[in-house]
Amino acid sequence: MFVDSREPTDIKAAAVRAGFIVMALDHGDFQSSKCVFERKDVGDLVNSTFARYGETPRLFDQMDRLFDYCQTVEKVPVLLICGKLSSVEQQFAERGQKLNRASIYGAVASVMVRYAVNVFWSEQPFEEVLEIIAKVSEKVEEGKLLLPMRRKLKEFSRSRSVASVANSLQVSAKVAEQLIKKFGGLYGILDAIKNQPQNILVMEGIGKATFEKMKRLGGVT
Repeated sequence: MFVDSREPTDIKAAAVRAGFIVMALDHGDFQSSKCVFERKDVGDLVNSTFARYGETPRLFDQMDRLFDYCQTVEKVPVLLICGKLSSVEQQFAERGQKLNRASIYGAVASVMVRYAVNVFWSEQPFEEVLEIIAKVSEKVEEGKLLLPMRRKLKEFSRSRSVASVANSLQVSAKVAEQLIKKFGGLYGILDAIKNQPQNILVMEGIGKATFEKMKRLGGVT
């Protein structure tokens, strides 16, 4: 388990006490062999959901990068939100402002739905968050990703990229595997849907109705 060397001193110290190794990470604030964890204090979460006119909120730029990286290295993306929203709400009130909770929850929901990022929001001391990081990594490394408790392993693909494509485009794992093999990750598939429809329609298991559904779900115009 690794903690990014650019994390605040108190965060790194807590992580080192928990057995993490400090190093410069390309993406995320914590990594294991199978997972990437992006940590956000609740105040930073709120600030990252704001955007100037015509710009994308910083949160989604960060999730774009996290999604792309995890697709490339086939790791599980996790967003860790630490702290109480009520504390930020109080700060807004002291400035005579009102925090729109619905917009914050909507942004978190978009992260989960649009990017298939796992979200864990904790108001507990950071030492407990580190325990969660370790437990999540342990379960993934044991091969339990997308494996329901009572199902057999052969019924499910353990590939995060296959699961992401299958869920995003509502196709079977078999079709998702074929698409990934031919076009790469989700972004490559969406590009093919837009610019190479003839190469999609000739694939086994993809008829015109399925193609139109994939096009709609992928937001391809």
